[in-house]
Amino acid sequence: MMTQKGKRRTVAELMEARHKELLEDWLKEVAERVDIKMLELASGATLRERAAEFLKELTAAYRHSEVYEDITRPEFARVVEILYEISDLRAGSGIPLSSMINYILSLKDPLLRLLQDEFGKDPELLNYKAIKMNRAIDKLGLLILDSFVEKREQIIAQQSRSLLELSTPALKLWDDIVVLPLVGVIDTLRAQQMMEQLLQAIVETESRVVIIDVTGVPVIDTRVAQHFLKTVTAARMLGAETIMTGISIDIAQALLKLGVDLSDIYTYGTLQAGIAAAFALTGRQVTTKLHIDRKK
Repeated sequence: MMTQKGKRRTVAELMEARHKELLEDWLKEVAERVDIKMLELASGATLRERAAEFLKELTAAYRHSEVYEDITRPEFARVVEILYEISDLRAGSGIPLSSMINYILSLKDPLLRLLQDEFGKDPELLNYKAIKMNRAIDKLGLLILDSFVEKREQIIAQQSRSLLELSTPALKLWDDIVVLPLVGVIDTLRAQQMMEQLLQAIVETESRVVIIDVTGVPVIDTRVAQHFLKTVTAARMLGAETIMTGISIDIAQALLKLGVDLSDIYTYGTLQAGIAAAFALTGRQVTTKLHIDRKK
């Protein structure tokens, strides 16, 4: 199929002239290859509307550039933006990632048939344009995968930060006293988070004593121990003394072997003893009240 002057049309001219046919062909491919959930996307946008918009922008991109496979060019900015929007819809609606990728890849066959109609009598030219087009569609499909991986990493990072915040709560035990109960493995990242939360709690509560309870911590390495020492120094600069409680025999021996000096920290075997010491440092006293049974 050629123009009246016998000149072959460009890919953009083909897509524009046969837009409706190409759209229907693509939708048919999508229906065969994609989960039925894809037929209705979120935000009231139907598959037909989304596909028509995508084809329109892809055609516009090819109208300005015959470099089919270079989707990083400015002409493809809106095409890429639509793909990211589609990826966001996938995340919000639970549509399988494979369905979203197939949504784009299913455009290959309709485009190839279009090229065959126009360039079929010139196998070399047809092969050239088909290869370029396939590469472009493949790259567009990979964009959805990249977007998915990026969003998943963002979600994981956010969840990790949330877990860190929940796993290292700095609690106001009494006026002037803050306690930080630690449970589980303490790595460098969590130790840093712990220090930030604890110092923030000291400022907010104007505490004079900090209790760090490590009863539930199985092991403390050199880096974590150094973070503890930095925390003690920073807390002291804010006007608070530090008490560490719950150090097990294994942790004590390990710290001795590592040469970690905890002489600047008040240490107690139990949280109960540490709380009593904290009360003493703040001018309070723990007493035992005698209970008298009035029943006879």
